[in-house]
Amino acid sequence: MATSRSRRRLSPEARRNELIDAAIRLLESGQEVTNWVQAVTAEADSAKGTFYVYFSSWEEMLVAVRDRVLRGYVDRYRQLAESTGPVDWWAALDAECAAGVDTIARPGGIHDAVLHSNVALAPMDEELDMIAALAAALRRGMADGAFRPVDPHIAARILFTVVHAAGDAIAAGEDRRRWLETIRDLARHWLAPPGPAN
Repeated sequence: MATSRSRRRLSPEARRNELIDAAIRLLESGQEVTNWVQAVTAEADSAKGTFYVYFSSWEEMLVAVRDRVLRGYVDRYRQLAESTGPVDWWAALDAECAAGVDTIARPGGIHDAVLHSNVALAPMDEELDMIAALAAALRRGMADGAFRPVDPHIAARILFTVVHAAGDAIAAGEDRRRWLETIRDLARHWLAPPGPAN
């Protein structure tokens, strides 16, 4: 645990990030929480007043959590789209679909808190458009010949919808393995170019 002296030396950005990290941990844990601000500051080992230095409300904190979660996905899709080296596109697509399914299906409140609440309606920076980032990665996979040419934006939206449905179904008790196999099969039947099966 950091000492209060080392905490005073944290930059404002680092301290704000500590609070966001703490909120993510709590949301992912699935704990019953009655006072989120108090729980987050305790998890971050900060004074309650510190929360209000960086966030005016719990809802504003949830927007920051949403942006952090989406940034992780967007950055990974952009890295794929901008990669200059060879990419195993099917392995990458399988991994990203599984990561999305697991995030949605994970017990806890992060998915509901950031995608099924009023926070989902809060304005979002264009840089965090997950569908556009996924479409860019698919477009690059098409240019590499790994995927057949389809409308990448529509393909990205359909994949996101399927992943979301799978995550919700798994959260409700359905079999994760069957869902991931089905997503894999669907993607290959739909996106594989003519030729040997992947």
